[in-house]
Amino acid sequence: MRSLYIIGCALLFAACSPEASTTPLHPIPEATFSATPLPDNANKIVVKSTTPGGFLWLWNFGTNGTARREQDTLSFSKKGEYTIQLTVFTQGGYATTAQKVNIANDMPAVDILKGGDMSAGSETFWPLLNTGGTQTTIVVADGVLKFSSAGGTNGAVYQAITVKKGREYTFAADIKGGGAVETWFEVIFGTTAPEQGKDYSGTTLIAMNTWAGCGNMPFNGAFVGIGCEGVGKSDGKIKFDKDGTVYMVIKGGSTGAGTMGPDGITLDNVQFLEEQ
Repeated sequence: MRSLYIIGCALLFAACSPEASTTPLHPIPEATFSATPLPDNANKIVVKSTTPGGFLWLWNFGTNGTARREQDTLSFSKKGEYTIQLTVFTQGGYATTAQKVNIANDMPAVDILKGGDMSAGSETFWPLLNTGGTQTTIVVADGVLKFSSAGGTNGAVYQAITVKKGREYTFAADIKGGGAVETWFEVIFGTTAPEQGKDYSGTTLIAMNTWAGCGNMPFNGAFVGIGCEGVGKSDGKIKFDKDGTVYMVIKGGSTGAGTMGPDGITLDNVQFLEEQ
């Protein structure tokens, strides 16, 4: 009986013992990846993990952002040297590696205006605004936006634009006139939607004003440089403190004794460039 008891205990102990694992251990990974500029846009870098066995990829490229696909395209808007870091996870664990890339140039700014070339049909993007009183004559014709006044008028056109907080925007346009008298001509930005029959005020980006000493003599060239008033008179640049819709209002008029010149004031090649 004693021997049977000993055999029974031995069998019970064997049944309760853990089985040896047959799952193989995977090797610790070595993270590697390729980074190749797009042929037609060197500000965009195609990255691809070349780490065998990866199932999760975490890309970090600083303030420019993050990504999570095995292959992705990363964008760099400003020139400079950047570090791209990859953390890859496999059955053997995870590993991290990094490469430096050099971006030669800033990404070109993008014009976000519609109808700025003033070609036929562009007037649909520039609603006419009565700012109170007698309306300045404003038309899109012959490839330009033309303001005309024989005195005592005011008026504007406008366009709603979606902007992003902290981005730099640059206004540019060609302006032409034969010399004005007691006339103002300005580009204003505001967050309030224009209302018919009411004057519009906001941030004056650039303005021509005969009382301030510009526009009295014939002029033809870039509005920046010819204009003599406004926060962007020297470079046309402006930033906004929050995301949302702003209104570009192009307003012009003359006093009762004034005139916008023999052929009025024209604008062409109007742009509002958003940095990328």
